[in-house]
Amino acid sequence: MAMTVGLTCAMPAHAEEKWPERPVNIIVAFAPGGSTDTLARKLAQELSEKYGETFLVENKPGAGGNIGTAYVARAKADGYTLYLGTVASHGVAPNLYKDPGYDPIKDFTLIGTISASPQIVVVNKDSPIKTIEDLVRHGKTDNANFASSGSGTTIHLAGELFNIKAGTKMEHVPFSGSGPAVNALLGGHVDVLFDDMPSSTPHVKAGNLRALAVTGTERLALFPDLPTLSEAGEPYGLKGFDVSAWFFLGAPKGIPEEIANSLNKTLNEILAEDTMKKFVGDLGAKPLPKTRQQTEEFITGELKKWDEVITAGNIQKL
Repeated sequence: MAMTVGLTCAMPAHAEEKWPERPVNIIVAFAPGGSTDTLARKLAQELSEKYGETFLVENKPGAGGNIGTAYVARAKADGYTLYLGTVASHGVAPNLYKDPGYDPIKDFTLIGTISASPQIVVVNKDSPIKTIEDLVRHGKTDNANFASSGSGTTIHLAGELFNIKAGTKMEHVPFSGSGPAVNALLGGHVDVLFDDMPSSTPHVKAGNLRALAVTGTERLALFPDLPTLSEAGEPYGLKGFDVSAWFFLGAPKGIPEEIANSLNKTLNEILAEDTMKKFVGDLGAKPLPKTRQQTEEFITGELKKWDEVITAGNIQKL
């Protein structure tokens, strides 16, 4: 599926003169309508305005995102195929799958990070767990559990990381998605959920779920009084806890350096604009501008982190 975005402004002065001369595809490895797709379409609009050429969003879902990601890894490195990558494609999947069909570093030009959204730690409104201290205490008992949207998801791995750092032994209870996991929490059938912001936030605002913390490095404007897990959990080994749903712009390995550098500069300009800040803020996220080198260092660090979590949690590779 593709969406054409209208053209407006002239190409920025820092872009290479001969690029782009025709439409550019941004591949999304998931179906339309999700957070990755939504962000890609906004970015396509902004890039079209900056470069004066059409940027298209093309969805290639399947195999948890591996099909679309592997497609980009094999695409022609001419600057006309870009990729909206995620923590799933470049943090978790390469460590979870024996053969995801691509190498997250060797097969990609990592152009720049876009945004990051933490998870939110939630319990039922009637739960006796009111603080992170309560959660750690309860998590060391024999009947403690945590829900997830499925085995191997970042929601699952956040709970495993909590167990590792806090020394808890909560049992993992997987569901077929965030929706069913939230419903189980609302029904009092599970103890806690480390959820993505969009699915739990409405229930927190309605008073049906109690939020204990967010899993990023900073508090959110959306919930300014809610501490980070690193803050609230520092006495329990949780200092530095950071699990975020992050996104980046990439391309096949070997696109011309001038194109990659132009895209990085333009992307960071877009992220600095108030309209984009508001857009990602409304999604419970923050802009995450980085240089190309910083982007590679960030993704390399995330790959190492999730490898350690998957290994320590004895999570079976697929």
